[in-house]
Amino acid sequence: MMGFSFKKIRLFFLFCTLSIAFLLAYEVYFLVTNSNRDDSNFPGQDSEPQENTSGLFSGYIGPDSDYQKMKAKGAVMIDFDRDNDLDLYYGYVKSYFFENQDGLFSEMTDFYNIDDSGSTGLVAGDMDNNGFPDILKWRFTPSTSTSLEDTYDTQFDNSPHFILMNKGNHEFDTKEYLPSHLIPFIHSQGFIDADLDGDLDIVIIEDKFFNQFHLFINEGFNNSGEPILRNAFIQSRLDTSSSRTLAIIDYDNDGDQDVYIPRKFGINWMLENQTLTQVGNEVIYNSNPNPFFIEVAIDKGIDDFNASPTGSTGYGAAWGDFDNDNHFDLYLSNWGDNILFKNNQGSSFINLSSEAPLESDSLSNGSAWGDFNNDGYLDIWAANIKNEDDLFLNSGDGQWDASYTPFFQSATQDVIPADYNNDGWLDVFAPGLQMIGGNNGPKYTSLLYENISPDSLTSTNHWLKLDLEGSIVGLPNNGWSTKSNRSAVGARVIAHLPDKNISREIIAGKGHGSMDPLQLHFGLGEYSVVDSITVKWPSMDINNYQPKVIVYEGPIQSNQRYTIFEDIDYLLTYSKGDTNNDSVVNILDVLSSINYFFDESLFDQEQLWCSDMNSDNSLDITDIVFLVNFIFVH
Repeated sequence: MMGFSFKKIRLFFLFCTLSIAFLLAYEVYFLVTNSNRDDSNFPGQDSEPQENTSGLFSGYIGPDSDYQKMKAKGAVMIDFDRDNDLDLYYGYVKSYFFENQDGLFSEMTDFYNIDDSGSTGLVAGDMDNNGFPDILKWRFTPSTSTSLEDTYDTQFDNSPHFILMNKGNHEFDTKEYLPSHLIPFIHSQGFIDADLDGDLDIVIIEDKFFNQFHLFINEGFNNSGEPILRNAFIQSRLDTSSSRTLAIIDYDNDGDQDVYIPRKFGINWMLENQTLTQVGNEVIYNSNPNPFFIEVAIDKGIDDFNASPTGSTGYGAAWGDFDNDNHFDLYLSNWGDNILFKNNQGSSFINLSSEAPLESDSLSNGSAWGDFNNDGYLDIWAANIKNEDDLFLNSGDGQWDASYTPFFQSATQDVIPADYNNDGWLDVFAPGLQMIGGNNGPKYTSLLYENISPDSLTSTNHWLKLDLEGSIVGLPNNGWSTKSNRSAVGARVIAHLPDKNISREIIAGKGHGSMDPLQLHFGLGEYSVVDSITVKWPSMDINNYQPKVIVYEGPIQSNQRYTIFEDIDYLLTYSKGDTNNDSVVNILDVLSSINYFFDESLFDQEQLWCSDMNSDNSLDITDIVFLVNFIFVH
């Protein structure tokens, strides 16, 4: 009798859920089809690749595009809604959110009520560990002045810096995290778990004033939902130069991330994080690091003081392991000759300018590494504000091919390598301003380059994409954590192949006001199978009090996307919401979640992860409601 009653309750619950789902579906359909929002797509659904092509990439601009609207100083391409497509948010005078659905971008800023205030730079990461990446944006101050200095001097008090807290299902709460009068001249920012306590802290580069580097420790949120930040470390300038940007990496492989700072007309800085210190084959944790960082650029040979009579002209930098030795190398973007520095196992850096012809005379701002032909070796893209960008393909034997230079000229501010159409080949979004001297011709601003290289169409080269997720929930602030931040910022990943090991690191700060996606991309060359994957998590192994290292054994099939969750000892093959593991998120997954809600034995560990829509490590009615909403929004 009790069994019969329970069955009736279960059926009633199912009926109510399906009824609610139907009503939601009808409401969403009406809003999408009958609203007055801007339906212009970027790129346009009907637009064709432009005739002008480099041979490797083709630029897209919709036929009715507003080039002013597409101006950008910075951008992020992140899967904000966890639907497996990389969404786009960029800004300058105003900011715009483009939702990616199967490779087509639709402008949804007003529709989702996402903050559209202007910005000079953006970075993303999950600051509150709720499973959804937030957006950190530093402000842009409108002005009729021709001097950026005048703009800052007169109007910065009215322009606070914002963080857009991502609640999921395209809901962002805009919060002030820093009054602009405290640090008025922000030139760049990044997310970093500096103290390895499992939450993301903020590093800030200030263009002017005596103090030019700030570390703000994340100490939670107040009752208004605004982050509580403690200014824990400051680096003062040593000369009259100004700091331009930052590039974050664990350059010495000790388990904590360090910060490189290009500076204009002076000595570049390399701030080595002292939270963990390498001693022999082990690391020592400093529970109260003071200071957090020490300056080592001169000692390591990457100060670039001799670049010009007045010192470096550095505007951007990017880290990448171009020679696959698991030591990340540095590409410095100058308003002069760019420089490739080889990392000599963390002890020093070797200037390869005489051996690697990677310089540019086109005023390089940002730059980025990416394996654009999937041959297993990182290539470099330099974003130039004068003439076209530079693309250097790495042959793996010390030779670089510069014959695929992108054709378009758009005063490029930075570059983001990202597989926006999920075909396994890296595309590029290049935030930019009006083309230099382009008043009488085409006005290319920000550009989306689709990778249409011959390699992408005919090559047998293979690839692998990885999404990592730390397992911590909330903001503990209790020292070196045994669980990583949700975005897994700081994680080092190595894909092991028969003849090489390919390294990547999750970085939330580089270049010139933008960042690479949190998703990692590996070109594998001829190999269709990866032997194993090693992940060094930004957390502590409780068994030996060393950085947590987990090896995921293969064979791992190529040409697929996997998720690695810190608390599951194998690679996940499905996505959030796909609770029945059929590779489609639909109403059947809601029924599966309901079944699990009544009988936990029905699900395995992977299905439980898929069902936990709000990433709180439990399944309840909130996850089911979240899933229903997710399905009909998409």
